[in-house]
Amino acid sequence: MLIDSHAHLDFLPEGRTIDEILADSKKAGVDKIVCVGTSIEASKKSIEVAEKYSRDDLQIYATCGIHPQDGKDEVGEMDLLQCIKTLKQLARSSKKVIAVGECGLDYYLEGEKRVPTVDKDKQFQRELFKKQIDLAVGLNLPLIIHCRNAWDEIFEMISNSKNWRGQSSTLKGVFHSWTGGVEAAKKVLELGFYISFSGIVTFKNAPLVQETAKMVTLERMLIETDSPFLAPEPHRGSKNEPKNVKIIADFIAGLRNVSPIDIYSATAANAKRLFKFE
Repeated sequence: MLIDSHAHLDFLPEGRTIDEILADSKKAGVDKIVCVGTSIEASKKSIEVAEKYSRDDLQIYATCGIHPQDGKDEVGEMDLLQCIKTLKQLARSSKKVIAVGECGLDYYLEGEKRVPTVDKDKQFQRELFKKQIDLAVGLNLPLIIHCRNAWDEIFEMISNSKNWRGQSSTLKGVFHSWTGGVEAAKKVLELGFYISFSGIVTFKNAPLVQETAKMVTLERMLIETDSPFLAPEPHRGSKNEPKNVKIIADFIAGLRNVSPIDIYSATAANAKRLFKFE
């Protein structure tokens, strides 16, 4: 069994239908796909896809969340509290919803390709993330976290959430499409969260990610494609699909010098445990 724990099936590669994508996923051994929301509209679409295209031999699940960059305009139009209220309603509207996210912090630094993130935008992102942390705790759902250049801030916010409204919370979740190193990974594991590896782990210029994939305990590892983004080698640069999660699993098996079956079964069991699949 293979589980793609993070895909965006609302973005279809040109010339490909969702039926074709799912058929090829099944041929590759994929049994479950988590379709992840990045905005209110994308969350609605994820639920629609999960409810319409799930079948006995390939189940699709949905998440509801607002990405720190992708959902910015939507929050500006609707108001933050109204957006969170709508996310809550969506999460409760379908049994297919199994997590809150993706959400988190996304900071660009000086010298990177995009304009550096200013303090005002950082504050907005923190408020948006905090509201979604509270939503996940309140709904007793795991959190799917996106992180760019904000590890310590996210670790602090998660740690603070452990004492939620004066009560101890049992917040769990996953850092998706891992880009950090070993020390950050150790902190994630200490917090009781999972680490998910995408096609980035196969890239020749990602030695820190590969080093992390070798050290993370199998009991805390997930795999994902982040389709249609981040296609693994040898398909880097092309549109990604859930079927390629097998390439990622096989690559990690090679890094760890274990059987691919060990990676398939461990990551599938972890996804079931975290997301409480039916």
